[in-house]
Amino acid sequence: MALPPAAELRRRNRAALLEQLHRHGPQTRAALTESLGLNRSTIGALATDLADSGHLQETTGQSTGSAGRPSTLVACVPQSITVAVVEIRADRLRFALVGLGGEVLERSETALGEGDDPMAAAAALTGGTAADAEEAVAAVPGLVDEGVVAHSTELGWEDRDAAAELAAATGREWRVVDTATAAAVGEWTRGDAHEARKLIYLHGGRGLTAGLVIEGRAQRGGSIQLGHIVVEPGGLECACGLRGCLEAEMEAFGFADDIEDATLAAGMGDGAARDRLRRSGQDLGRALGAVVTATGPDEILFGGWLRELYLSAAAPVRSALAETTLPQLRSKLRLRTPVLGDEGALIGAAETGFEALFERMR
Repeated sequence: MALPPAAELRRRNRAALLEQLHRHGPQTRAALTESLGLNRSTIGALATDLADSGHLQETTGQSTGSAGRPSTLVACVPQSITVAVVEIRADRLRFALVGLGGEVLERSETALGEGDDPMAAAAALTGGTAADAEEAVAAVPGLVDEGVVAHSTELGWEDRDAAAELAAATGREWRVVDTATAAAVGEWTRGDAHEARKLIYLHGGRGLTAGLVIEGRAQRGGSIQLGHIVVEPGGLECACGLRGCLEAEMEAFGFADDIEDATLAAGMGDGAARDRLRRSGQDLGRALGAVVTATGPDEILFGGWLRELYLSAAAPVRSALAETTLPQLRSKLRLRTPVLGDEGALIGAAETGFEALFERMR
């Protein structure tokens, strides 16, 4: 049954106020009035209503050193709305409970041995915490669509309905997003990549994936199998059955274990190590040429062990990218490393859950 127009407008304004504070942190009522385009009395009524419901609180801000009392700030109550997040990797599973405003309320981790069921491990690690959260999101490395992991080199999964399996193991619904996309969302919302309209995050694990977000939001079809772009037709055989895939040509599995040794050796003058990094940088640049041509991003972040590769082989990466991309597409393209590091995927997965929550509130 549809709400009366006044009640519908109030509901939307409540959602907008909560989202503003969640995204941008504590603010004065005057700042909220300006940012949301609502009058002071409406902001006051909304803030009072949400404080009564336990979602917001008013706190005293820091003094600026000038005369007068410090400003009163409206802030989120983190425990009022929570999102449970798990990140599944080949060797471990990480969990975080994130509250309104982005505060991490709980965090834990468990190792995964060969043959361990990650879904059962997720149920044991999250316990009743995930059941009580308003949303639950899992980050999985691979090609993900609508909760199904179509392919994951790192986990050895093919067409696995991760959302359904997690629901069966934990007794609640889960959203599933690929690790690279989650990290991209994290860097845009809580890192320093918010100026990028189209942002691509490259994830280097035991497979190579990429995630595309547009203005901070994950897109269906934005999960990119970077490691299976063919960079050398007829080249080395890949585990996927193709030949010349990026993962095979740059020996991705080896780098996942020894990237630090390789970069250290190259830095100490080891010619073979330098050549290996140079060739891998060229292959990565060629693969990125295809991605940039198809998607037209304005920023690319190198995450996981690809961070170390890029820092050691930025010149060949950029050179190969230039040879395979239109100048119009690369003229304003920024290549750099992420600021959130390994935390990006957990943070971004949580933000994906909050985005779904705010969408329901509108």
